[in-house]
Amino acid sequence: MADFSTKSTLNEWIDLAKEDLRQATYLLKGDFYRGACFAAQQSVEKGLKAALLKKGWDLEKIHHIRRLLGICEEFGVRVEWQDSDIDFMDSIYRGRYPAEEGLLPLKNPDQKESSRAISVSRNILGQLQLWKNG
Repeated sequence: MADFSTKSTLNEWIDLAKEDLRQATYLLKGDFYRGACFAAQQSVEKGLKAALLKKGWDLEKIHHIRRLLGICEEFGVRVEWQDSDIDFMDSIYRGRYPAEEGLLPLKNPDQKESSRAISVSRNILGQLQLWKNG
């Protein structure tokens, strides 16, 4: 099994989380709201996984932010969140494909929803402080 706790691997996860957040911001500026929402969700997912890997968690294929936050609690990673924001972020991933139920296939996200996704991402990643301790 691969060792995901090495500093270089952790830094890759952190770099990807930061890149996804920058991409979300870029896409929002270009009015690509669907892409901005998805990139923001991905930044949270990767940031939470990086924090968990740092604590010795064995990487799992999980895309639901609520589930990752539950695992964070188990590993002593403290993150404060609003339930409505996490439901919103999880709806972004669920709605990635047309046949799935979630925010994105039911309607195109707008600027306000994209900004909200980026704000939630910044909030959670900021709490993790990964780039300060990475």
